[in-house]
Amino acid sequence: MREELRLRLAAECRYAVTKMREAPDVSKKMFYFSAFFGEAQRLLNLEWDRNVVLIFIVTQQAYTQINTQLPLLGSVLPIKLETVFEELTKNAEGLTAYLEKDPKRAGEDELCQILARFAEITYATQGNGSYLYERGKLKL
Repeated sequence: MREELRLRLAAECRYAVTKMREAPDVSKKMFYFSAFFGEAQRLLNLEWDRNVVLIFIVTQQAYTQINTQLPLLGSVLPIKLETVFEELTKNAEGLTAYLEKDPKRAGEDELCQILARFAEITYATQGNGSYLYERGKLKL
């Protein structure tokens, strides 16, 4: 990806993470989290990059699935809303830091680990994932 586009994505993600930390309620946190896949999709229109499409798909799915499960978190499902959003925000910070790095120092394995963490957080908000979290098998 061209340097200017990587820096653009990193800047949007940095703003989103800052706002996620400041947001007083879940709906605002989710709104700012949507910048991760929104900006990734806009950049794909300017330059194709398979890492950016991975970021787009994983963060969009995380947003969609977590948003769907919000009313159940901490009530029907044992995992607490606060836990999910603390982990989501921490991992969003990790993705932002990855994007801010010099590409020569940022390996694809690191990106895969960050995206896999988004998948774990998302899975923890589903029935079986929350059950595994409660049993201590899925760690957040």
